Amino acid sequence: MTDSNDPNSGQSDAEGFRVAEGADALDDDVAPGRSVFGDDDMSFDDDDAAVPHWSEPATGAVPQVGGQAEAVTFAPEEPVLAEAEPEDLAAWADVSSTPRWADEEEPLPPAAPVVDEAPDTADDFFAFDDSEAKRTAEPSLGAALNATRGTSNDSERDLPAAVIVGVGLAGLILAAMWVGPAAALIVVTLALGLAAVEYFNAVRVAGHQPAVLLGLAATVTMPLAVYWRGEAAMTLILVLSVVFGSLWYLTGVGNESAVRGLGTTLLGILHIGLLGSFAALLLSLNVGDVDVGTGMLTAAILITVGYDVGALTIGKAMGRTPLSPASPNKTMEGLVGGMVVAVAAGVIMGLLGQPSPFAGDDWGGGLGAALLLGIVGALAAPIGDLAESQIKRDLGIKDMGSILPGHGGLLDRFDGLLFVLPATYYVARLLDVGVPG
Repeated sequence: MTDSNDPNSGQSDAEGFRVAEGADALDDDVAPGRSVFGDDDMSFDDDDAAVPHWSEPATGAVPQVGGQAEAVTFAPEEPVLAEAEPEDLAAWADVSSTPRWADEEEPLPPAAPVVDEAPDTADDFFAFDDSEAKRTAEPSLGAALNATRGTSNDSERDLPAAVIVGVGLAGLILAAMWVGPAAALIVVTLALGLAAVEYFNAVRVAGHQPAVLLGLAATVTMPLAVYWRGEAAMTLILVLSVVFGSLWYLTGVGNESAVRGLGTTLLGILHIGLLGSFAALLLSLNVGDVDVGTGMLTAAILITVGYDVGALTIGKAMGRTPLSPASPNKTMEGLVGGMVVAVAAGVIMGLLGQPSPFAGDDWGGGLGAALLLGIVGALAAPIGDLAESQIKRDLGIKDMGSILPGHGGLLDRFDGLLFVLPATYYVARLLDVGVPG
């Protein structure tokens, strides 16, 4: 315990140490290089020659560790390259180090295409081959499909055969309607079924996987249901087609994506089944025991035939201006000629008063109704013609079938009529044609 009178008493005991007085006190003057531990034999005086002062320039010498310090100086040797062999130098003899302009370069000779003449095996069928030679050597899908039907994309229509077939079809339909609406309905249903077969066959050859069974069933049953129950049957068949089409792909029956498979299926049902069912809807119209539907269907057929004949005749004689990329063979002149003939057909029907009821005054028809039908039909027929041409162009084919010589398939022949049929029905509803005056 410290005395309070001690001059060093200001230093608190809490500091924990005091400077010792007497002989054991540390020297304030310590020589540099001397060990603080009292070992006078350890000194760094001899290192001054090996380690220069930090302010002096570097000497490149490194002191040794342990023993007598000796300076070690690094003196790297110049690398010596091995001499090249004489044969290696000969390969570069013609190479000049001077620059050359691009136009001075000699063009490389064209390489001959390599064509693999070996037949494809089963493994090659599933392999990817994007070589240009193979793509150009392979025929297109449209050419292959047309070859199976005996047609060519560059071949001309057999006009005499087309006229004979056209007259025969018209006679068959008119004879069926003369027998009665039921006989005409059978002919319409068979024609729509064959057209659906052509469509789904073409779609499958193009690589799509539609629900063929569902599409054929819906297309064939729709006109029968419409003739029996009217317009409401169209909605029912379409709803069922969507439901069972979805189940078709949900259950794994269809091995393609639902978008492509169900889309191509519904396109066939709508384009052929729905539009074609308006023929059955016209045939179902009657007033009491009097049939008025066969006359309406006859008027629709005459308007369509007028357009087709006019477009074909005027187009071949005067056609110069292409109409649409969807059908390069069709021209603006043919379009105008077909529309004029279609309107003229409506005027002639009105003047003759046949076929009734569109041209008969007793059933709400007459010249005005027949003229309006001619105008609407002249607009609808080319749309149907171009719509089917667009589908065929997308599939890469010329004709949907070959059942009709000079025409192709049934769908090729009735493409315009499929659009004229609903136009005829709604014109009749608008003008109340078929209602006793």
